[in-house]
Amino acid sequence: MKAYFQYLILGILTGILFSSCERADGNTIDEVIHIRHEGADMPAYVHGNSEGNTFLLVLHGAGSYGLAFRDGAFTSELEERYVVVYWDQRAQGMSQGKYEKPGDLIGLMASDVMALVAVLKEKYGEDISIFLMGHSWGGLLGNTVLLDGDNQEAFRGWIAVDALHDVPFGSRSRRGLMLSIADEQIGLGNQSADWETLKKDVMLLDSLSDDDYQPTLQYAQRTMSLLLESGVVAPSVSGEKIYRAVFDNNPVTWLVSAFFNQPVNTAIEQDYSLTSRLSGLSLPVLYLHGKYDVSVPPVLAEDAFRRISSSDKKLVVFEHSIHHPHDTEPGLFASEVIHFIERNR
Repeated sequence: MKAYFQYLILGILTGILFSSCERADGNTIDEVIHIRHEGADMPAYVHGNSEGNTFLLVLHGAGSYGLAFRDGAFTSELEERYVVVYWDQRAQGMSQGKYEKPGDLIGLMASDVMALVAVLKEKYGEDISIFLMGHSWGGLLGNTVLLDGDNQEAFRGWIAVDALHDVPFGSRSRRGLMLSIADEQIGLGNQSADWETLKKDVMLLDSLSDDDYQPTLQYAQRTMSLLLESGVVAPSVSGEKIYRAVFDNNPVTWLVSAFFNQPVNTAIEQDYSLTSRLSGLSLPVLYLHGKYDVSVPPVLAEDAFRRISSSDKKLVVFEHSIHHPHDTEPGLFASEVIHFIERNR
């Protein structure tokens, strides 16, 4: 417990709260707080039903921002039952600050998460139950948080959504998944000529070659486009999401931050991997992953599921999703998350 109490004290001393609006009537929370930690001022948008003292802390993916998740299943289902914390990470979204890039950026960002947890407990009560959710890069960050010291004690559960835990493994897996998807779609007769062309091009790639890294990402984008064109998966951008990007968020600031500050690039440069440490995860875990995710292939979720030591774990593969199952299959996504939280809170 020592490490967690250190973060609690840190949060009280360095987490400065600025409310943009007051708590609404009854059990509804609708406010913004700012966490100031190690030179960064990071907003957290706190919305939902506080009746059950259950909080869901969302770690967004690379180039994204907290409010990108505040639509669909999150507003219609999760906020009705829990308080959802949509947080802009250091140097992402609407976060501000002035500081030198640290040698251990990912470790610093993990400590940001724990500072936020300490502030949430100080503001809303020590008895709140917190569940951690991470999407894509946010999965890598969340895994880093949970595998540091005794941080798992601060959370009731971990929800990994198309989550990354091993950067080199993710890179190696994309080529094989694209070929598998092409064979599947050719067999089904869906735009066979296009898939045959893609397959021939992808077969020329070397998944272990640095020179083929960017071409692989380009073909991954083409794979996703073909899946959308053929109706295998549904479009994932809603009007509500566009509204959040334009009116609840400053799109210029977000895009500039995303262009110049991509923490995932640090992970790529370092060949960041947590595979050898995953056995240290013992809290309840829910893995949610899109079947056709060529950004973070589902084999990563299968690998993590096998390696963790938790006795309470579940893996759900969404049959009609790419990288954002919360957008493409929101009903099933919400159902799985709610069941997991209710069982463990």
